Amino acid sequence: MELSDAPQGGPDTAVRVDRRGSLLLATLDQPAAGNTLNAALIGGLHAALDRLEVDQGLRALAIRGRDGVFCDGMDFAEATTTQVVDMAALRDRIRPFWQLLARFGAVPKTVVAVVDGRVNAGGVGLAAACDIVVATPRSGFLLSELMFGLVPATIAPFLIRRIGWQAAWRMTLTAQRIDAGEARAIGLVDDVAGDPDDALRRLMIRLDRMPAAGVAAGKAYFQSLVPLDAEAERRALDAICARIADPEVMAGIRRFIEGEGVPWRRS
Repeated sequence: MELSDAPQGGPDTAVRVDRRGSLLLATLDQPAAGNTLNAALIGGLHAALDRLEVDQGLRALAIRGRDGVFCDGMDFAEATTTQVVDMAALRDRIRPFWQLLARFGAVPKTVVAVVDGRVNAGGVGLAAACDIVVATPRSGFLLSELMFGLVPATIAPFLIRRIGWQAAWRMTLTAQRIDAGEARAIGLVDDVAGDPDDALRRLMIRLDRMPAAGVAAGKAYFQSLVPLDAEAERRALDAICARIADPEVMAGIRRFIEGEGVPWRRS
């Protein structure tokens, strides 16, 4: 895969995008901050999908992190910017993430997650909503929401569609990190590769041989077998917003981001 145009994004960009032949590569570019799911990162991935949709020469979008970090999930600092929770504003803040995951399934091209390292909470959903997930042996996946009094409501429908109800519930209930091998065994990961770039190269060789219309039709049909409709979106937003709005949950999150300890350790 040869680089065909220059990367888009400066040093403060949450998502850096560059093109390699028929592949659009989106790098989550703030590993020191955990590549958290803030407005900038979600907006950057929506922009990458916009480009994927309109450029007929592109066959796939690959999303990756760097420096051993894929995504740490919700940006707690952004979610707790005010003392009083405005439910309408909170829903508006969370909805673009749901819409992003839904777009991964709706776009008539292939979306790939390339995971090399740490994946937490909403980051698990970011990977699970993709068509293909490639992970390195050092990768680990953790659903930590319940420890904060939250529920992984936004990502659960996409995770259940990929790995099934019981596996998703066990990950939620135990908040136990699973390695790449176990993630592969339960279907969260499709391929474990020591060299993710080579795995992505080999995948693109196969995808480039597929008729674009056939991929689009096949993806649309498979998505229709387990649809996630407006009612699923409403239930997800209702559930996560109710938990964030709980004063005890919010207080625990604020203690955590202020460095006063984890919320499940009470004095």
